[in-house]
Amino acid sequence: MIVLLTGDDQHAIQEQLNQYKAEIDAQWLTLCYHRFPADHLDRAISVARTRSLTGDKKLVIVENCHLKQWGDTELETLQQLVQVPEFTILVFVATNVDKRLKIYKHLVKYVKLFEFLLIPSWRTDLIEKAISTQAKKIKLVLSKDAVEYLAEAIGNDMTRAATELRKLYIYGNGRQLELAEVKELVPCQTQNSLQLASAIRQGESNQVLHLLDDLLSRSESLMVIVATLLTQFRTWLWVKSALVSGIKKDSELAQMCSISNPNRIYYLRQEVANTSINALAKAVTMMLDLHMSIKTGAEAKYLLPTILSVSRLFKLN
Repeated sequence: MIVLLTGDDQHAIQEQLNQYKAEIDAQWLTLCYHRFPADHLDRAISVARTRSLTGDKKLVIVENCHLKQWGDTELETLQQLVQVPEFTILVFVATNVDKRLKIYKHLVKYVKLFEFLLIPSWRTDLIEKAISTQAKKIKLVLSKDAVEYLAEAIGNDMTRAATELRKLYIYGNGRQLELAEVKELVPCQTQNSLQLASAIRQGESNQVLHLLDDLLSRSESLMVIVATLLTQFRTWLWVKSALVSGIKKDSELAQMCSISNPNRIYYLRQEVANTSINALAKAVTMMLDLHMSIKTGAEAKYLLPTILSVSRLFKLN
C-alpha cells in the first residue's frame, strides 16, 4: 500500500502514522519500521521494495515531501513504485503540495491521497466538536462550558488539545470536570492576543505596542497571534454586517455569524456599536494579507507596521 498524507493538521497526520505503525508487530519494529527524509528518496524506495526479513508488514515513511525539491532523478526513482509489494506500507508525508507539478501527477497514479486540513480558527463550533470527540475517545467527561472554554483557550491546535485533554483525564480520574477546574489547569494562550485585538479596534496605539511587545517577548507564535486577530476581526465584521442588514434577534445573529454561544452576542453588539463597518472590512483584508505573508515565511518585523496601520483605521473612525 502506498499513501500520500498532506495538509497542515500535523496532529491528524501523526495519528494516521501511528495507526500504520500499530500494524507492525512490536517485536520487529527495529527491522520493519523505517523513516527517511525526502532527500533520501532512493534509499527509501529501495527499502520499500525489499521484502521484510520477518515476512510480515513493513512501514516506510518519507517525510517533508513538498515535491518541489525533486527533479528528473527522483521522477525516475519513482518509476520503481510499481515494484513495491503489497505487504509494504509506503507513506509520503507533505505539509502541502503543488498539484500542478509533473512529479505529483506521476505520484498520484500509485498512491492513495489523504488530506488533513486544520479546522479554520474562526470555526469555534467545529473546534468544540473536535475537542468533544477527542475527550470521548479517552473517556474524559467535560461540562459544556468547559468545552467552550477549551475551544477558546486552545484554538485549532489539535496537538495541544490532545496533550491538555490527557492531562485533564488524569486529573479528573473519571469524574466530570467543570469550567473553573479546567481554567486552572489549561491556560488561555490566546487571551493576550484577544486583548491586542480589542486595543487595535479602539485605536489605542500605545496599548497595542505594549501588548505586542509582551507577546513577542514570550516567544508567542506569529501564526497564532495573527490567526487570533484575524478570527476576532472577522467575527466583528460578521456581526456588524448582520446588524447593519437589520438582523436583531441574538439567536439569528449567532446562527448567521457561526457563533456557538448566543450569550456572546450581547458583548459583540457592544464591541461593534461604534465601530465603522468599512474599517472592519479593511482590517480583515489587511489581516488576511498578513496571515498569508506569515505562512510564506515573513518575519516578525513585518508584524508591527501592519498592526499599527490597522489600529489607525479605527483611530480615524
